[in-house]
Amino acid sequence: MAKDTTKLETGRIWRRITVAARSATNPSSVAVAYFGTDGHKLLPLRAGSSLVVDASIASVSTGLTNPKSLRKLHNGGVSVYSIPLLHAKMFAFDGVAFVGSTNASHNSANVLTEASLSSRSANVIKSVRDYIDSLCTDQLDNDAFDWLEAQYRPPRGKIPSVTVHPNPRLVMQIMASDQQGYSGHQVQPPSGAWDSFFGVNIGDPVLPTLRLRNKLTGNVIDRKVVRHALVMTIDIPEASTGAILEMWRVGPNRYDYRVVMPGQRGFGALDRALHNTVNPLWHSGRLWFTA
Repeated sequence: MAKDTTKLETGRIWRRITVAARSATNPSSVAVAYFGTDGHKLLPLRAGSSLVVDASIASVSTGLTNPKSLRKLHNGGVSVYSIPLLHAKMFAFDGVAFVGSTNASHNSANVLTEASLSSRSANVIKSVRDYIDSLCTDQLDNDAFDWLEAQYRPPRGKIPSVTVHPNPRLVMQIMASDQQGYSGHQVQPPSGAWDSFFGVNIGDPVLPTLRLRNKLTGNVIDRKVVRHALVMTIDIPEASTGAILEMWRVGPNRYDYRVVMPGQRGFGALDRALHNTVNPLWHSGRLWFTA
């Protein structure tokens, strides 16, 4: 009978994770939801490692993730990625993987009661690495860290555990007039939405490229904001007349989105919200609002 390589870890779990990270001779793979001020000390990852966290506006602005700590690893050669609403805590090092409840934070290491499973099975370690690799879609660069550090606010509570404030949100009807451009999917948010939600004005000398993540599929794409004579458009591949576009601002020029078709789950609730939500910036045409 093969030896069982899985073990329940309790007590001072972070001591074991930190030792495994520091002693690794090969790049490590980590997905950990929240990354506090002490995160880089708890996870001294070597250059070439991959780290996935929730560095969305909601997490950074409430102090759950500290971008300054992430930047220290980035400056040391670690590739840092962000996935909004990530809640996994998975670590793959040389010869051992951990899967459990541990965020990379002072509270997790010194206050909270945590539990984790460790495994020395090569198959388990590979499975953990493969899953983390699948999350490495939106890599943060120096410009992203500059922006995120400006949004950071220290946590108000002693032990924040979940995102308290939602990411800024846009809900908008997709109209027949959107079905144009080279792709046929160039949606046209009204000027009020561009200004209040995207922070973009048609008179800006340089229009940004937006990073878009489909919440339903996980696919990440980069799309340039396109200026026309009177409007600006952005390519949403799934856009279809009569559907509703829902977007969340999660980072610097980064947006999660989904397109909900008539008859699909959630369409009715979004449609009612569009018709019942007061929007002082609305003038005519398509219904939309931000929250």
